[in-house]
Amino acid sequence: MESNYTTRYTYRCGCGRRALLMVTMMMLSCIMLLGVVSASALVPESESTIASEQEKAEINDLGKENAAYDEYNYGVDAYEDVDVDDNDGDDDTCVNDGTCGNEDDEEEDDDEEDDDDELFDDDDETFEKDPSLQDYIDDETGEIKSFDPKKIFNVVVVNLSEYRADIYWDDGQYGVVIANVDADGGRSTLNTNQGHGFFITRHGLRENLYPEAEEGEEDVPLRFEAQKPNQKLIIPEGAAPLSGERANKNRCVDRYGMCAKEAERGACKTAPGWMIVHCCKSCDEELNASALLDVDVRCSREQLNMTGPAWEPGDLDELFEKWVTDDEFKQYTPNVLSSPGAKFGGIDGPWILTLDTFLTDFESDQIWKGGQMVGFDRSTDQGETNEFGEMEQIVSTTRTSSNAWCNDKCERLPGVISATNKIEKVTGIPRKNYESYQILEYQKDQFYRMHHDSSSGSDDTPSGHRILTFFLYLSDVEEGGATRFSKLGLDVKPMKGRALVWPSVMNDNPDLWDKRMYHEARDVIRGEKRAANHWIHLYDYETPNLWGCTGSFS
Repeated sequence: MESNYTTRYTYRCGCGRRALLMVTMMMLSCIMLLGVVSASALVPESESTIASEQEKAEINDLGKENAAYDEYNYGVDAYEDVDVDDNDGDDDTCVNDGTCGNEDDEEEDDDEEDDDDELFDDDDETFEKDPSLQDYIDDETGEIKSFDPKKIFNVVVVNLSEYRADIYWDDGQYGVVIANVDADGGRSTLNTNQGHGFFITRHGLRENLYPEAEEGEEDVPLRFEAQKPNQKLIIPEGAAPLSGERANKNRCVDRYGMCAKEAERGACKTAPGWMIVHCCKSCDEELNASALLDVDVRCSREQLNMTGPAWEPGDLDELFEKWVTDDEFKQYTPNVLSSPGAKFGGIDGPWILTLDTFLTDFESDQIWKGGQMVGFDRSTDQGETNEFGEMEQIVSTTRTSSNAWCNDKCERLPGVISATNKIEKVTGIPRKNYESYQILEYQKDQFYRMHHDSSSGSDDTPSGHRILTFFLYLSDVEEGGATRFSKLGLDVKPMKGRALVWPSVMNDNPDLWDKRMYHEARDVIRGEKRAANHWIHLYDYETPNLWGCTGSFS
């Protein structure tokens, strides 16, 4: 007979020793189940399985039942009876009044029961389920099990949509990305606690995924709450970013619960680009954010009140010639690897030179320390840009290094400030044209295959082309790790304190890229390669970045 379970129940021991032992064994099994609970929180365990077509169908059915699971009421209805079969042919059904079937026959077993009485008092002894435990239906097996809701357990995210997705723990602020899950049946297992919430975005963007539209229902982004072990959190097959009429209807929304609070603190003015895209509703009155969501409106040079270019035609050659000929720069030990017509040394080609004593050890170590403070992540490439100006970050097989962006505390380190001031002084280009330091780490066998630092042709974005790369070596490398200019046949060996400098555009037209400047980071064979670079733009970079016009919304 089926039973409704409560979080607390009592067995009276009047059913004989065998029934008592069976109950005891059942309780020990529950205790053993608790031993499998993981001891780590909010760390993705795996992301390695893809559901079969049959599994997808089963998971879809499970997703439809999730609402019923959510409403499962732990510990409300008392069960009526439990049949514990000891295989002796007797009726072993125990009911709530403490009596069991075949109690009239117990007199026949007095001698056997006398031995039991020495250990147990049938009138007084009570066995209770641990009141801290909660019952739940296991999504995998359908069984009723128990768990301690104060302890960590596993849940499984199953992604049936066509979009690779990022899973964010909802920390009540911006969310913390803790895992990603592949499209079309990908799974990711998380360790979490009961009550933790998660929201789902398209991978590489903070663009929420929504379930398919339902007539008469408001569009609400996908969100899950962890309730029980082995819970299946289903991203349904039709989940997607909003588009068409739904996107227009929900165009100016707040993506986070903290948006209104941040707007009150003045973030609409201090971080307008981020707030327009992520907290449009809260900034609409102050910034007309609904109109500025359109990246073409928000990011025009007229709207941003941009200043003129850093270089006019001819300025590139003039700068490099000055580095080679002026006594002021001899302290940095310039070494020409390539120059137009080989006039100033090196091969005949575009300008490439090193400043072999540019950084002090203190500056090198401080930049590296800043990277450690920020934290290194797997390097990514730039993907597609959506209608709001958010650029997808994608993992590339041609780049295996790790990097960190030197922001906030990193940028305030004395050695970091000193190094940037030095670059600003030798180039004559103001700091506002620079991207923050990208700090790089290459371990053994890591590399970055051939690439170019700027986009092909002309660049009509507000900040324009990356016109100059100022690349800094922060360590020596035992073997390998050279910077190779692929089309020129030049290799530059890493050396701590050395700066390697090259342009990405043409001297006679800085609005056009130079297709000769492809380069790569060769494999590290022994040791570790540490480096950093400032990319310097033709126009002001800081203002477009502030307004969310560079693809970056960190």
